[in-house]
Amino acid sequence: MSNRVLAGLLLLSSSALAQAPPVDRAELRALQAAVAASQSAGDNAWMLVSSALVLMMTGPGLALFYCGLVRKKNVLGTMTQSFAMMALITLLWAVCGYSLVFGAGNPFIGDLRYLFLRGVGAEPNPLYAPTIPHQTFMIYQLMFAIITPALIAGAFTAPAVWRAACSPVCSPRAPSTRV
Repeated sequence: MSNRVLAGLLLLSSSALAQAPPVDRAELRALQAAVAASQSAGDNAWMLVSSALVLMMTGPGLALFYCGLVRKKNVLGTMTQSFAMMALITLLWAVCGYSLVFGAGNPFIGDLRYLFLRGVGAEPNPLYAPTIPHQTFMIYQLMFAIITPALIAGAFTAPAVWRAACSPVCSPRAPSTRV
């Protein structure tokens, strides 16, 4: 009989000790907001640092890499091509590229909701990145939109004329392949 009493007292005491004191709802909301803000600040900082690293891979990184692969007379044209790609793709991304990629359209192409980056602000986009500002997400994706055509353009740096390298992006005409 004493074992049963002892087991009952042990069970009651452990359940009484396991109960936490009541927490104020306002204090709990303030704590949750502080955790969310700190997570957002850290996420934002990391995404911006990552964006800067990818930008450095495109600008000086690809320019110097491709300059080591071409003849001496094509070095300036190759560097210009890398930096011009950065400018051209940035403009296209801001005008319509981001909207066509991340706008809510059909599964293949988005709508023009973010045309000229309208609606891309400091508030997070809960569909893509709920802990960082929408602008930070846009910049991060822009860096990969820049480096992709710059990598592809490196395949024809020496034999192509600059106008021919830019024409698939800029004009509807077929590129010339003059040497």
